[in-house]
Amino acid sequence: MMMGAATHLSQGWGLHTLDRADDISVDLLRDGQEWDQVELSKGTLDFSGGTAQKLEAACKRGKKLLLVEIPVNPHYDGGKFVYSPDARAAFAKYLRAVADRYGNCIAGFEIGNEINGGGNLGLKYPDGYDLEDTYIALLKDIQTAMGSSHPDIKIIGGSTNMIGTGYLERFFKAGMLNYIDGVAVHPYNGYAYSLPMEIAALKKAMRDNGKEVEIWMSEFAHDHPDQKLAASEGIKSITLMAANGVDAAVWYALYEETWFPNLGLWDGTTIKQQGRAVRLAASKLLRHGNPIKLNTGDPGLFAYRFGQGATIVWGTPRKIRVEGATEAYDAYGNRLSSTSEMQVSEVPVIFIGGNVDNPGTSYVLADTLLQYGTGVWKYFARSRDGGMDPLTYKTQWYGSDLRSAWDAVLALGPEGGLPARDANDPLRALWQWESDKARSVTVKACFHKRQEGGDGIDVMIDRNGKPLATQILTSGQTVISADIDLAAGDKIAVSVGPNQTWGHDVFGMRAKVFKRGSAGTVDCPSWRKVG
Repeated sequence: MMMGAATHLSQGWGLHTLDRADDISVDLLRDGQEWDQVELSKGTLDFSGGTAQKLEAACKRGKKLLLVEIPVNPHYDGGKFVYSPDARAAFAKYLRAVADRYGNCIAGFEIGNEINGGGNLGLKYPDGYDLEDTYIALLKDIQTAMGSSHPDIKIIGGSTNMIGTGYLERFFKAGMLNYIDGVAVHPYNGYAYSLPMEIAALKKAMRDNGKEVEIWMSEFAHDHPDQKLAASEGIKSITLMAANGVDAAVWYALYEETWFPNLGLWDGTTIKQQGRAVRLAASKLLRHGNPIKLNTGDPGLFAYRFGQGATIVWGTPRKIRVEGATEAYDAYGNRLSSTSEMQVSEVPVIFIGGNVDNPGTSYVLADTLLQYGTGVWKYFARSRDGGMDPLTYKTQWYGSDLRSAWDAVLALGPEGGLPARDANDPLRALWQWESDKARSVTVKACFHKRQEGGDGIDVMIDRNGKPLATQILTSGQTVISADIDLAAGDKIAVSVGPNQTWGHDVFGMRAKVFKRGSAGTVDCPSWRKVG
């Protein structure tokens, strides 16, 4: 998998940008060459402008460019996203000229930017022009203009905010996959853990409509004020992307920006923890090839081996023993004092060479966030009478989540969800864990009401349907817990329902099952509020 960073040479960033990219071992830059910066006069292309000169400098430094190309120019179709045959042909001609200018320095053209969004970015055409057919007609024109001249330049279509499989499916059905080399998506997830399910759903949607093309995650980041959390999730995301067949991943952005204060890899000349994590991934992991998931024999321990050179491990807290490693690092690129014994948690450790000799054991038996989508937890909608509807993974316009056949409002994801209905007919979003043997445990769950307003949510821990801890949460956060003696086959459920009325009930949740006597803290997921 190619690892890159988003830059804004086309928006005034200086050539020192290239030095910062070098410092984190990144060679793929996602930038732009705006059509109207080159075709200033209709029909005349001029590459003497400042952006063109900076892109040429990047090429001379050995960088590869993913150029975002938005098909708008005031000379054509009133400056709107081009739709008429002449305007589409003019854009395709311009794109061929850009390819001829920069040659194999260009890794790909991303046609549009977050076309499922609103504002100036969202894809829209005048009345009478079919959305899918008109966009695909542009891709056909590009294919014709490019011909066989630049086979190494990828045409990347369908850029979406988040992994917008539900939006992209309509384009796949209309034939888009025949005219692109890859599809672009922008997963701005809070946490990494949903990526395998989302990527699998995107691939299935492509296969169902003819064929798979490459997946370019041409923007991604983790929007956390806590740099270490963002970095830890970032290096896990990079690992999961590469392990699940993503072809390119581009962190947005190389530099901290005022309007996106948590996303940059650098803050001026100071490298952030996220930058250290990307540098570690690029220099110590991905250079060995894409990873494969190792069988650790423990559903709470996750290990991925990059080629024969490097291994990354995270999971429920425990010490592991490693044999034969020559170097070891934390998620931020700091060397660990030992290459043979390492403390594992949801913050990964990385070692070069060697193998896990002893995976250790953890006092945490299950974790809703860490083990999302792995089969350890099952997901249901539960009605007032105890009926259970297994949730189904559904693709959405922005991202994907688990939904109920009984009521499509109910939603569940890695760090929370939304219940449905009201107190007259409540439908609870529910996580279920089954014990494989008799044991004594402590269950703790942190709930966060992510929306202001409404009369609150009804939170609960139960065993085999019998409530053991309940509370009404009207604002902020709360933690509830229960000590439980389990028999083999007993089921623990953590659930959220509406209070008396429905509305403003989006919540965050994380629960852990501890061995009795070892219970630690459980923090709510750190992620954006809604509304």
